[in-house]
Amino acid sequence: MSSAEQTDGRRARGVDKRALILDAAADLIGHVGYAAASTRAVAAAAGVPLSLVHYHFGSRAGLLTAVLERENGRLLERQRELFAGDGSLADRWRAAAAYFEEDLASGYVRMLWELWAAGLSDPQLAERWQASVDGWVRLIEETIETWARKHDRPLPLPAGSLANLVAIIYHGMETHLLTDGGRDLRGHRQLLAAIGDMIERFETG
Repeated sequence: MSSAEQTDGRRARGVDKRALILDAAADLIGHVGYAAASTRAVAAAAGVPLSLVHYHFGSRAGLLTAVLERENGRLLERQRELFAGDGSLADRWRAAAAYFEEDLASGYVRMLWELWAAGLSDPQLAERWQASVDGWVRLIEETIETWARKHDRPLPLPAGSLANLVAIIYHGMETHLLTDGGRDLRGHRQLLAAIGDMIERFETG
């Protein structure tokens, strides 16, 4: 085996270990909580030496920031592809709303808010959390602006205000469901469905 092949192999194994650590950290935070996700606990869950966690991420704060960036990036890309697709805005809203329960069950929503709570005493993490939220708001704002231009329709509120309103609605649902353990989704389903119907009526004029 050439030295280049050996280097590529080591690099691939390094990437695999890093991903393994991130998977373990995201799972712990999303299903057990931030307090349980020490670097030692993450190393044990990932089946790697503690030193490897510090090698890849430097500290617990570095690990948590990396988890937030990766998990949020994955879902943001999923929504970006959805909103860039064909179909009415109402249909795309309904498809996006259908992901809500999936994200709740996967632990993503809890992970997001666990890291928000941690960010209250960690400015670096708070900054990354806000940047993640800003990414969602920008995507919604761009989607609304694109739709309004395409259909030459006036909006009831500026696109940025509508995007922030959507973010506030989702944040409210998420924190409520985390508080009651996600036991009753009926009211939230009804709200999302009603917004979809409202968008459809607006689209059809």
